[in-house]
Amino acid sequence: MQISYPTPYPLAEQTYSPPETAASESGQEPSLLRKALLFLALVIVSIGFNYFVPKFVGTAFFIGILVAYFRSKDEAFWMAYFLTVSDGFFGFFGLYKTVIAVVPGLPEAEVGMIYIILTFFKAYGKPLNYKPFYLDFLKILLIYIIFLLVQGYVIGVSMEINVQFRLIKWIVPLFMLYSVPRLFTRIEQYRDLFLYLFCVAFVALGAQLYTILNAQSPAQHLGVVKKARYAIKIKAGKTYRGLYNEGILLITYFGALFFLAYRPGKYLPSWLCFAVIMANFASVFLSATRGWVICFTFSLFLSLLFVLKLSGRRLMSILVLLLIFLFTARSLPIVGIQIDNAFKRLLTLGKLAEGDETAGGSLIRLSVRGPRVMKIWAESPLTGWGFSNRFMEGDDFHVGNQNILMHSGIIGYALMHLFFIYFVFKLFIRSNNQSRGSPYKGALLFFCIFFPAWFMLHSSSQQFFSYYQFVIGGIIQAVFFSMGAMMYQESEEHQWK
Repeated sequence: MQISYPTPYPLAEQTYSPPETAASESGQEPSLLRKALLFLALVIVSIGFNYFVPKFVGTAFFIGILVAYFRSKDEAFWMAYFLTVSDGFFGFFGLYKTVIAVVPGLPEAEVGMIYIILTFFKAYGKPLNYKPFYLDFLKILLIYIIFLLVQGYVIGVSMEINVQFRLIKWIVPLFMLYSVPRLFTRIEQYRDLFLYLFCVAFVALGAQLYTILNAQSPAQHLGVVKKARYAIKIKAGKTYRGLYNEGILLITYFGALFFLAYRPGKYLPSWLCFAVIMANFASVFLSATRGWVICFTFSLFLSLLFVLKLSGRRLMSILVLLLIFLFTARSLPIVGIQIDNAFKRLLTLGKLAEGDETAGGSLIRLSVRGPRVMKIWAESPLTGWGFSNRFMEGDDFHVGNQNILMHSGIIGYALMHLFFIYFVFKLFIRSNNQSRGSPYKGALLFFCIFFPAWFMLHSSSQQFFSYYQFVIGGIIQAVFFSMGAMMYQESEEHQWK
C-alpha cells in the first residue's frame, strides 16, 4: 500500500523518468521487504557472534564479513551494515563495541574502521561518474588537515602507540568523502541504503521505549552489559536523557524527508518515509534533548512549508496521527511521566531567551564548557593547537564551534565554514535555476534546509563537524555531501536554458 499526496512539482513524473537499473528492468531485483529482512537477519546473527561465542570465533566471523564486503558489489547493503554495527542496534554494538585484533600486539581495530579502509581500496583508481562540485575545496581542506598533523608533532604529541592509533582513527573516516562518490553512482543505491537504515530507526525507538519502561536497556536485560548510562527509574523531576543510534536517526530523518521531496513514492513508499519521520521525532522528543528537538523541528517545519507543500488535508492527517501517538504513549504511566518531564525541559529554553545563559541551571555549555575551551584557543588563536597533546587535553565535543577554533584556529574555522556556505549556496542557486516541473528543484532546496538544522545541532548539542571524524560521522557526512553532489550533477540538464 502506498500513500500518495500532492507534490509541488506535479509535472515531474510526466516530464522526467530516471534511468532504471538492469536488474529492475528484468524483474530480478529483490523486493524491498526481502532486502530489509536479509539485512536484519545478518545484524541479528552478528549480535550472536559478537556477544555470545568465544572471542576467536567472533573474530573469524567478522573477518569473513569484511572479506565478503570486499568481494561484493552491493555497497548499500554493506554500508548500512557497518554503520549499524558502529552505531548500535537495540542496545547492542556501538562505538568501540565491535573490534578485532588485526595485528597481534597492537590495539584492536573497530570493524567499521576496517570497512572504511576497504572502501578506499575498492574506490581507488575508479573513475568518477560525476565530479563533486566541491572537490577543489576539499583539496584545500585536505592540505590544512596535513598542516594540523604536522603542527601537532611540532608542538608536541605523545608517541605512545595508543595516541598514534588515535590519530589514525580520527583521520581514516575522512576517506569516505573520497570513496562514496566512486562507489555510489546511482540514486537506487542510496534508496537501498536508507531502506536498511529505516529498519534500524524503528528499532531505535523500540529500544528507547523498552529502556524507559523497564529502567534497563535490552542489552542489560540479556546480561551483555552491567550498566547502561541512561537507564534510570523515571519519576517526576527525574528525566530519561538517552538516545539510541544518534547517527542513524539523523541520517534517516534526512533520507525520509529527501525521498518525499524527490519523486515522492517513486523509490520508497511515502507512507514509510512519513513513518520514519514520526518515529525519529518521537525518539528525539522522548530523549528530552533540546538541540535535537530544535534540529528536527526546524528541518521539518521548513520542509513542509517550502518543499513538500502538503495540502491542508494531508497536514491534518499527520496531526491526527501525532495526537493518536501522543495519547497512546501517555496511556503508559511511565512514558506519560517522561513526556511531561521532556516538555518541562524543553520549556527551559524560554529562560535562555530571557537572558539566563544557563537555562535555569540546565545548560552549562555556554557558562562553563565554552569559556574553558575558548581560554585554551586564546593561547594559539590563528591556527589553533592542531593534533597536539594540548588539543587532546582540552577537547570537548559538547561545544562544537569552540572546539573547531581550539583545534584549527581562525584559519581552519574560516575555511570549514566557507566550505559549508559554498555547498549550500551552490545547491540553492541550482534549485532556483531548475525548470518548472523538475523533480530536482525541491530535492536541492531540501539540502539547503537540512544543513542549517544539522549545524544548529552541532552548535547546541554535540560536535559533528571537524577536521577529524569517527566511523559514524565519517559515513553519514559522506552520504550527505555525496548525495548533494549527485543531485547537483544530475539536475544540470533541467536548468532553465
